[in-house]
Amino acid sequence: MKIDLHGKTHSEGLELIEEYMLLNSTKGSVSLTVITGNSPVMQKKIIDQICNKYGFSYYIPPYNPGEMIIQYEKL
Repeated sequence: MKIDLHGKTHSEGLELIEEYMLLNSTKGSVSLTVITGNSPVMQKKIIDQICNKYGFSYYIPPYNPGEMIIQYEKL
């Protein structure tokens, strides 16, 4: 799944990501690609308010720093 945050406020984007990850992590492993554009501030908010809070792993590819991959692996 991919969510593009262009045109969304930070709070709208955080709500979309949190809702998607929480709903789908209850069903099993999940991976989400988030298009943040050139916004390190938004990436930090996603890391602090969602990934760290819920224990989701994340990766920012060096070839495209305008996106994040957020994952949850159900054991």
